[in-house]
Amino acid sequence: MLRQIARPIIGIILLSSLLLASVTDTKTDQHPVAARHSRAAAKPAAIVPKVFPYTVYTHTLANGLHVVIIPTSEFKDMATYATAVFAGSRNETEHGKTGLAHLFEHEMFLHEYNGVAEGYSAQMRALGTDNNAFTDYDMTFFHPTTFTSNLVGPVTKGAGTHPGVIELEASRFQNLTIERKAFEVEAGAVLGEYRRTFSDPAEKMIEVLSEKAFPGHPYGHTVMGYQDDVENMPQAWDAAWDFYHRYYRPNSVAVIVVGDVEPEELLPPIEKAYAGWKPATKPGIPPAADLKAEVKVHVAWGAEVAPRVMVGYHTPAARPGSKETAVGQIVRELLVSPSAPLYQKLRYRKQTVTDLSLAADPMSTDPHWLLLDSELTLDRFHRDGVKYAADVQQDMITGIEELKTFSKQPNAAKTLEVVRDRVHNDLLAQLDSTVDIATIFASYYRFGYDPQAIDKAMAAIQALTPADVDAYAAKYFTRNRRVIATLWQDKTENKQQEEK
Repeated sequence: MLRQIARPIIGIILLSSLLLASVTDTKTDQHPVAARHSRAAAKPAAIVPKVFPYTVYTHTLANGLHVVIIPTSEFKDMATYATAVFAGSRNETEHGKTGLAHLFEHEMFLHEYNGVAEGYSAQMRALGTDNNAFTDYDMTFFHPTTFTSNLVGPVTKGAGTHPGVIELEASRFQNLTIERKAFEVEAGAVLGEYRRTFSDPAEKMIEVLSEKAFPGHPYGHTVMGYQDDVENMPQAWDAAWDFYHRYYRPNSVAVIVVGDVEPEELLPPIEKAYAGWKPATKPGIPPAADLKAEVKVHVAWGAEVAPRVMVGYHTPAARPGSKETAVGQIVRELLVSPSAPLYQKLRYRKQTVTDLSLAADPMSTDPHWLLLDSELTLDRFHRDGVKYAADVQQDMITGIEELKTFSKQPNAAKTLEVVRDRVHNDLLAQLDSTVDIATIFASYYRFGYDPQAIDKAMAAIQALTPADVDAYAAKYFTRNRRVIATLWQDKTENKQQEEK
């Protein structure tokens, strides 16, 4: 699965469509970690955060693999054994070789364990594991959830024994091998997913706008990749394996275990399973170009749909704990929450949109964007035409740029206090499963491998003043940093097709 249009979770781009990659016959050689690599594991370091409600145990292996263990005893007998690969579509730097991060999310489920056809997935099913993954711009995240007793093998189930989840995950991340035919079949399935994804008008707008807004940077394509690259994926064997061998390496990965576990008992088998994994040099990412003028695109849709208008602004790279990132994380509440002035104006006072939401927020590794998405009413568009869309667009621009004088708004200090508390409480409310805890933690941890990143981010948010919002908006919500996309049916195009 991929994560595309944002459903923000505390300012992080998180989508939740789950797609379990199909399992196809594969063939691979199994290379268990040799005994010479095993050694007594060091005691994990314990960190007790103030906001994040769990003690975090960390250890870094000699090969650079980060191991994070977060005991959560209230989820009795359950654990999520997550692997965060800190590479996503941002790491696809060449046109002709995009979409590979998402492709390998799929391909990883094709791993054969011990030379048995469908071995990896069959073993996971035998353990009763809920096994899923997602790909984003900056991270690919695998998050099997199972019983704690299944982590370390051998595991007895009925009359048989099975390897544990640690062994199974270590096997596919270090020794993945896939027959070419299986690879090609799965690559073809990704094309079907691409077509489904971009049959959504909002997704198509983001795809078209991205290429114009980020020239020369990999944020210029979506997580799925450029369409021609996706269509060519069955022939991308060599490029795909090059991506895998570069980024599926211990120094680009963190194992994050959340659940009813004992860190000192769990670390030795993890260290033993991954000690032989070799690191690799990480390729560089080209810097984002500074735009000198507003970017506008229009998508002519072939069918009658509700018109849409997107307005966004280029924003700085996220660094949890910094003042600018803190403002970026609360902007959603100030713009599109039901109590926000812009939302109230468009949805209720003027009733010009049926929905106003955040399509993407600024929480990205490199400078990215804040992007608002509005859906208009079809009946009114039939009556008032393009002028109606232009009025909504201008209201969105005005509402966003009014944050330059946020401190002068009535009750600005009180509003900010409420927003700060809401962000803090929302964070805690979302930590309601081992999967969610692992996902949210990883989404912050990827910034500098900092186990206290969540605490630092929340502390920076609590320290914000109305003047900080003013300063951020004045710096980043300017015309030369603005991006705009519109979409509605092109009836002229439809008529030409009918005449043919």
